[in-house]
Amino acid sequence: MNSEETDLRQQDGEDTSYDHVLKYTGVFGGVQVLTMLVSMLRNKLAAWWLNKAGMGFFLMYSNIASFVSSASNAGIPFSAVKNVSELYETADSAQLESYVVTVRSWSLWTALFGALLCVLMAPPISYFAFDGDWNYTLEVALLAPMVFAIAITNGEISILKGTRKLKRVAIISAASALLTLVSVLPFFYFWGVHGVIPALVVNAVVVMVVHLRFSLPVFPWHVSLFSRKVLQQGVDMIKLGIPYVAASIINAFTALAIPAFLLGIGNIDDVGLYKVGYSIMVVYAGIVFVAVETDYFPRLSAVNNNVGRMNYAINQQIDICVLLMAPLLVFMMMAMPWIVRLLYTAEFLPVVSMAVYSAFYMFFRAIMLPIAYTSLAKGDTLIYLVMEIAYDAFSFALIAAGFYWGGITGTGIALSVAGLLDVLMIASCYSLRYGFRFFPSTIKLMAVQGGLLLVAMAFCIFGSVWLKYAGCMVVMLLSAFYSFKLLQKKTTVIDVLRRKFIKR
Repeated sequence: MNSEETDLRQQDGEDTSYDHVLKYTGVFGGVQVLTMLVSMLRNKLAAWWLNKAGMGFFLMYSNIASFVSSASNAGIPFSAVKNVSELYETADSAQLESYVVTVRSWSLWTALFGALLCVLMAPPISYFAFDGDWNYTLEVALLAPMVFAIAITNGEISILKGTRKLKRVAIISAASALLTLVSVLPFFYFWGVHGVIPALVVNAVVVMVVHLRFSLPVFPWHVSLFSRKVLQQGVDMIKLGIPYVAASIINAFTALAIPAFLLGIGNIDDVGLYKVGYSIMVVYAGIVFVAVETDYFPRLSAVNNNVGRMNYAINQQIDICVLLMAPLLVFMMMAMPWIVRLLYTAEFLPVVSMAVYSAFYMFFRAIMLPIAYTSLAKGDTLIYLVMEIAYDAFSFALIAAGFYWGGITGTGIALSVAGLLDVLMIASCYSLRYGFRFFPSTIKLMAVQGGLLLVAMAFCIFGSVWLKYAGCMVVMLLSAFYSFKLLQKKTTVIDVLRRKFIKR
């Protein structure tokens, strides 16, 4: 660590230390592991009862609901967190409670609007999403209650995040995962593919109820749908969130367009395979990122006007993400055939090569995400929108080309290339606009762990079975040891755990 980094570290308090970052990454990562284990069981059973086509429909309907929700949420998931957090810092309980009423009132308005939009837009959505087929109009319209529930849920979780109720957020995540498993599997078992929509709707309603159960004791339910003050505050909130809404719509549209393209060129089985491969490497490995929005975003917002401290916070978060992500990715590449069989069934083994090639997407994402939040922390949502449009455009083009030329495996290569371009684009742009730069220690860390990941990927792709496992095991141990030594140097967590272990 150079002298500048040491000075910046000494300036910051306990809530911005490496110990704090690692602590909350561990807390929310642990909750995400539980969620992941429950999801593994759900996906395993769903794979038996739904098969590849059913998993494809599950992806399509989920993306449709996300698209409509993004188009109708008015940016509340972003702007409410920022505004509630600022009021929470002032310790003015009256203003805070008043603003919570505004958030809930506008969440209810957007919930009603979203449900109506889902019904009215069902025909064109069916035509676009299902390759010119109007026959899924009714199924799309039946997703309206899901869209309604998602809007209410977004409002409640925004309130809890803004008021730093992190323990409640963690408990909600765990409870939602367990109740989701209990509530959706009966639909898959008894109705098969026909139970996908009821399962999605019930899941959304259950999650909404869980959020209300934990948020209402903190702030009792009050709405004022026609209050002039509430309407005015909501307009101000929406102005801040409009670019965020536009970015969310484009993201959701791209997420919907990709499986629609796969369906047009290939078939519903290809859509199911893509969902499985993406879920394994992107969603499951994403446990490292769960604390970024909940804990890191408020911390970055607090120091966004100080370039030095901002850069320290960004590089600090990159360090933690890369240190935790790299060994995990090597393990997942090595164990991918077992993971696919464990999570799904043998018929999904074609996704192994896709998942291996997409490992660098997650590595680059560990670098990109902490940087990308800078524009949001500064309230510069327009530049955030521009970055999102650019990424969605070239990622869709790359994935489409990858599938066309290389099938499912080609989509994994395309994801990694898109991740690299995203890092280069955002780091360059934010360097010019905000003064962002990588610390030398962070560059060294990225180079070492990236190099080890590249060696492991070479073993997986070109090595024999024994060479693959032996080589990847050595690389994984090296990567884990390097991460361990740096964490020991930067934090006290390792020493605290060692002392507790020795004492016992």
